[in-house]
Order: sequence, then C-alpha cells, then structure tokens
Amino acid sequence: MSRTNRNLDLMKTEDLVELFITEEQNTITAIKKQKSNITKAINKISQKIKAGGRVIYIGAGTSGRLGILDASECKPTFSTDLFKAIIAGGNNSMFQAKEDSEDNIKNAINDLNKIKLSRNDVVVGIAASGETPYTLSAIQYAKKKNIVTVGITSNPNSTLAKIANHKITPEIKSEIIAGSSRLKSGTSQKIILNMISSISMIHNSKVYKDLMIDVQPKNKKLIKRAIGIISHICKLPLNKANSLFYKANKDTKAAIVMHHKDCDFSKAKALLKKSNYNLRKIIG
Repeated sequence: MSRTNRNLDLMKTEDLVELFITEEQNTITAIKKQKSNITKAINKISQKIKAGGRVIYIGAGTSGRLGILDASECKPTFSTDLFKAIIAGGNNSMFQAKEDSEDNIKNAINDLNKIKLSRNDVVVGIAASGETPYTLSAIQYAKKKNIVTVGITSNPNSTLAKIANHKITPEIKSEIIAGSSRLKSGTSQKIILNMISSISMIHNSKVYKDLMIDVQPKNKKLIKRAIGIISHICKLPLNKANSLFYKANKDTKAAIVMHHKDCDFSKAKALLKKSNYNLRKIIG
C-alpha cells in the first residue's frame, strides 16, 4: 500500500472526521467494482452449502477477527453452524494480538485438519495484503484437497488473488494511518463477509421476504422479534402470535406453517422437512 504523507497529527478533529468519512466512501466504491466477483463467489458458496458444505473463514490478525465476528453471528441469526472461523494463533488471538502467528504455515494446515474438511466446504482466506503466509498456506492446502477457495484481499496483484479459485479484491491503495489495515481494508472485509453470509443464507431458505425466520429466540428481545415476525407474516394480533409461538415450541417457522396450513406442530414440522425447510414453498 502506498504512503499518504498527510499531517494527521496537525489536523483538527472535525477535519479528521471528514477525512475518515470520505475515505470510507471510497472503500464502498472499491467494493462496487467487485460486484461480479462477489456474485460468482456467493453463487458457488450457496451451491456448496446446498450440497451439505460449510464456509470456513481463515485469516490472521484483524482479518481473522472479522471472520470470527461474522461466523459467530450466523448461529443466532440463522440457526446454523455452517459458518466456521479460524484465526492464526488460536481463539485467544481474538483478544490479544499474536503477530508472529501469521508466519506459521504449518499451523494453518493443522488448524484446517482439526475441523475435518470435506469436498463440499469452501475455504475463504482473508488477508488485506494478500501475502500473509498463514492464510496462503491454508488456501494452497485446501486447493490440493480439491476444495473451493475464495480470497478476499485489498491487493489485486497479490499471491492470494492469484491462487484462490474466486478472488474478491477491492483495491485499497493506502490507509488513512499508513499500514493500519484494520481501517479501510477492515471495512471492506466486513462488508464482503456480511454479503457472503447473508446472501448465501437467503439462498438457503433462512430468510422469508426480508425477515430472519430462523432467528434463535434465546432472550426476551429475540422472543419478541420472533413473535413479531409471526404476527407480521400471519397477519395476527400480537397476543395470538404469542400463543401460536409457544404452541409451536418457540419454532418460528413451524408456527407460521401451523397458521397457514391450519395444522398441528408435528404436521408443520413434517411439511417443513418435506420442503427442505423452505417456507416460501409452503405458504407462497
């Protein structure tokens, strides 16, 4: 990445805020240029998920942390364990930087072996520079096992961009603070990961219209949300939606099917299984 040579330490707060906003807007522009590559990668990921595969994010430092963030939020949002994340140095690296771990190429292979890769999995390597040895080792190993790989990097000319089956390369030529890839590169990675997980889950029946119908109602807020979803889709007052929610053993999808098909819980679950849990196929 090129140097900017701006006197940030001499700038006023309001000017720095304006600079950060402007630079992040440029990041969005860079991501837009990758629309075709993002689309191809997500289509392949969706295909692999439907075949029983998983999505494995792997990276070091900020890149690894963003992978963990996205993967960990898929369980409560979509009730799925299909997204896994691996960070160089192990999970403790989420909270304490272990910069030397990104050079350990053997650990990348060991870490992938621990989760027992299958041919339907997709390994997504995340590295701002596209040259992180740990991440490159993971992608190379996955390719040797004929597993589809995706590379997310801010450097279109990097090794990662060259070796991954699918590349997503929003070009970030410089960071606001030189070399601090947690900034614009981090923003681009987060947005791309949002798209990968959310769109692939939309394609796999985890969303009806714009509602997350597989949300896990584990607390008061999420229970309220699930009941609200039932109320909205079934056009029921909240008190009736609440009753239906508990009759369906807190299963949002089943509750909706019970209402639309005027059936009991077991019949609703059978209909869902038959449709591969695709609510659209059942209620239109």
